[in-house]
Amino acid sequence: MIAYRGSNFLSSSLIVSIILMFIGILSLASEVCMASDKQNIQDQKPNRLVQETSPYLLQHAYNPIDWYPWGEEAFERARLENKPIFLSIGYSTCYWCHVMERESFENPEVAEFMNKHFINIKLDREERPDIDDVYMTAVQLMTGGGGWPMSMFMEPEGLKPFFGGTYFPPEDRAGRAGLLTIGAKLNDAWNTQQDLVMAQADRVAAAVVEQLSERPAAVFVGQEEVDRAVSQLMSVYDQTHAGYSSGPNKFPMPVTLDLLMEAAWDNPDVRASVIHTLDRMATGGMYDQIGGGFHRYSTDVEWLVPHFEKMLYDNAMLSSVYARACRLTGDQFYCEVAKETLEYVLRELSAENGGYLSAQDAESNAIEGESYIWTPDQVRDVLSAGEMDPVEIEMVLRAYGLDLGPNFQDPHHPGPKNVIHLIDRPDRLAATLGVTEADLSSTLITANELLLAHRDLRDQPITDDKIIAGWNGLMISGMADTGRLLEEPSYVESAVNAAEFIRSNMWSEDAGLLRTSRNGRSKIAAFLEDYAMLSRGLISLYEATGDPQWLELAEKLVEQARLRFWDAGSGGWFDTQADQADLFVRGRGLYDGAVPSGSGVMLLNLIRLKDIRQDDRLDADIRQAMASASVGIKRSPTASAQSTQALARVLRDHPDLIEMPVHQKSSMQGRVKMMVEPSVVQVSGTPVTVTLNLKIEKGWHLSAPEQKDPFTIGMSIATLESNLDVKAEWPEPHPFEGPEGDIDVYDGRIRIPVTLVANGPISPDACVMLSWQACNERVCDRPVTERIPLKIVMETTE
Repeated sequence: MIAYRGSNFLSSSLIVSIILMFIGILSLASEVCMASDKQNIQDQKPNRLVQETSPYLLQHAYNPIDWYPWGEEAFERARLENKPIFLSIGYSTCYWCHVMERESFENPEVAEFMNKHFINIKLDREERPDIDDVYMTAVQLMTGGGGWPMSMFMEPEGLKPFFGGTYFPPEDRAGRAGLLTIGAKLNDAWNTQQDLVMAQADRVAAAVVEQLSERPAAVFVGQEEVDRAVSQLMSVYDQTHAGYSSGPNKFPMPVTLDLLMEAAWDNPDVRASVIHTLDRMATGGMYDQIGGGFHRYSTDVEWLVPHFEKMLYDNAMLSSVYARACRLTGDQFYCEVAKETLEYVLRELSAENGGYLSAQDAESNAIEGESYIWTPDQVRDVLSAGEMDPVEIEMVLRAYGLDLGPNFQDPHHPGPKNVIHLIDRPDRLAATLGVTEADLSSTLITANELLLAHRDLRDQPITDDKIIAGWNGLMISGMADTGRLLEEPSYVESAVNAAEFIRSNMWSEDAGLLRTSRNGRSKIAAFLEDYAMLSRGLISLYEATGDPQWLELAEKLVEQARLRFWDAGSGGWFDTQADQADLFVRGRGLYDGAVPSGSGVMLLNLIRLKDIRQDDRLDADIRQAMASASVGIKRSPTASAQSTQALARVLRDHPDLIEMPVHQKSSMQGRVKMMVEPSVVQVSGTPVTVTLNLKIEKGWHLSAPEQKDPFTIGMSIATLESNLDVKAEWPEPHPFEGPEGDIDVYDGRIRIPVTLVANGPISPDACVMLSWQACNERVCDRPVTERIPLKIVMETTE
């Protein structure tokens, strides 16, 4: 699978200009042909990547393409020869990156063409997430989507992008233009219409700058944003298969699970959804039932067939989530998942001298998942050779769904196989099989040991053995949290060893933190996410050990991050340092991706440090950082889940740190005044009605619920309580002549009868929320969601 990430969209005018400029690319060139035989890679001379430390770059060191690493040598040659740059970004465990290498970058015809007409640069996104973020934003703006491998064409002077995409086949295929076709069209455009290409690059770069460096005025955020995040997640919750998306792929989303556990665990419906999701992830094929640890994501809605790569950051965050869930629920299944995940990390992703390795590939011998998939006969033979009892062998086959037929079919490598998964939670599964849970556990442990030993004899996926400071911070946190919560000192000891390695090899108080280390070479000045995530890990390590040296080092990192990344103008943090000369924009990321945003993590770090130190001197930075994050939270509290979690914690523990921005205090207070009659109501299976009384500020109006224009935000009423039905009887609106035609609105005073019916038990803090957007003849305020000031209690029965 191409590793997709979330999309943002560019203005239609820029998209049209891109399409018009390169319309020829969409008309597939039939004259392009491909060489049928690839030159033996071992016959190739190495290119410049052979001097690099990144495993991903070293994978391409013997490509016939004349790759450069990112740097001035490549830029200077491109400028001297007046050639555009082809930038290819990926990472070592990316399946489709391997496919594009085999199809295109090892192909002599493609290499000859690309070497002649472009200066070619290879970049490891894990080494330089700052560069990846800039150009991925450009791809998303140009195409509406993104992923890896990323393929970008850019001009050499300012390194501004003018055309890009993700995976390109070598030749035209199934309506998709190939790399040779695209390269030929772009080369022709560069040589005949260079002014137009440069103008296009300027427009794309300007759009990227606008997106990444936006600094809008702060807005007020409070409980309604936290409630809206929970409501949005519950609205997309898959009640059948679990998870908080409608597919077709399911991602583990540990940041989302953290938010729900922090902000809404007391809500029975939310709690049930989290438990359901944890169960399905841990029993599905996305979890490695034999060796422990989570694969990257599920390729289906059932959490069954994974994309097989394993990332350090996923397993770091998920171990913390499962350990926390174990403590909250007392469910030992979650404890075992957390422990098995960390045992996998200790066994396969731990460096000998301390520190944790980055990832494991999805494929062996160019076959995705080859080392992980089985047939029932293979499992039976391995267990029989291990002298397991035949009855127990059949129990294992049933427990792992191997009696249900194959569930995995690779179209490129025929032959039905099975991804091993548990058909149910261990407690329910034991009852189904007619054995005790202890007997089932003992049988599966024995079987897994035999199967893992056999699996280890197979050709293994490669391991990306670079050590990344930020990702190590997440795993230090995972080890420390799990060790503390589950009283497992070996995990805490591992976290200490990793922290000591980074302190000794990747940190100095003068030079600061370095991002990567491999084979004794540490390099690349760290980014905000590295400082933030390592600080997070060190705070967790202090909480697990009580050793003040780790808290002191965390505080030094936070202070260094303030010196290097803090925005003195509007608060909050930039992602990169001010002297980052090889980027045309200094970004400020708030939204979470596969890892949480550096800004969101750092904001939580400040709150944790304040709680530990009881230090009011951090209050100003927390207020400013929260104000800086407010617009992102307001726009999408789920996309910025880490910052929304920080908001929930501030509201719970330090509500005095939440302030209404000055420019809003005068403009928004008093737009709508709301009262409800009665203010306390008992609900049951019989409908009961309350009345909302709204007074709308003179000159302002609220849009009625039903609108012809889909972009008009109408009033709405909702509740998170699944057992509570809420229905509003909206009054008759009147027309208002807006710039796009008439809309139906309310103004002055309105009364809204609301009927409540309980279909079952409801939580003690059940609430109903009213949403609206206030507008006048010229402008609209931000949309508002507020709790109706109504106390709802269940009617008691004698």
